[in-house]
Amino acid sequence: MVCALALTLAGCGETGGEEPTGLSDATTTAPEGPATTPAGEPSEPPPGPTEHAFPEAGVTIVTPPPGGPAEEAALAAYVEFAREWRWSLAEVRLSEQLAALAVGPVIESVQRSLDYQVDNGIRYGGQMVITPVVEESSDALVVLGGCVDGSEVVLIDDGEERAPDGLDENPVIPMRVVVANDGHGWRVNENTLDEDASC
Repeated sequence: MVCALALTLAGCGETGGEEPTGLSDATTTAPEGPATTPAGEPSEPPPGPTEHAFPEAGVTIVTPPPGGPAEEAALAAYVEFAREWRWSLAEVRLSEQLAALAVGPVIESVQRSLDYQVDNGIRYGGQMVITPVVEESSDALVVLGGCVDGSEVVLIDDGEERAPDGLDENPVIPMRVVVANDGHGWRVNENTLDEDASC
């Protein structure tokens, strides 16, 4: 159940498997108060976090302002991955888009979770919020930490909903994601959730 629960928090939606349409249609920037220059004149506010809401996929990702082009590209790749990952676990079938968004071992991990769901007749619903932060960054590698709030995730078993095991103890858990550019684009190389810890 540990493997399945670690992947549970990416469960629900109905649009996975479709070609990603980009982030601009699903993003909003959190409002910030007006900033002023030393002369007291209004200036551009500092960039704030950006909310990528996919209610049909049961996930919202709140990304920090990127510190450069590499971070921007890595965060965009992760947002698309998280949407398709969660959709896959809700629909109990692998999104065709994941192959372009993650490396083989990550895809295999998702598939193992799907196999577990099939064997046990379960799926995941509800909503979750992912709040990544950039911990390390270079031109070809970005490491994300942050938190996953699964407090509204539900496990659906024979049509009945309940909280997944362990969720009541740690509803908000730490995450570690590695996104790398191998010369053919940015892809998720690691996606780990620590359901035994609190964030």
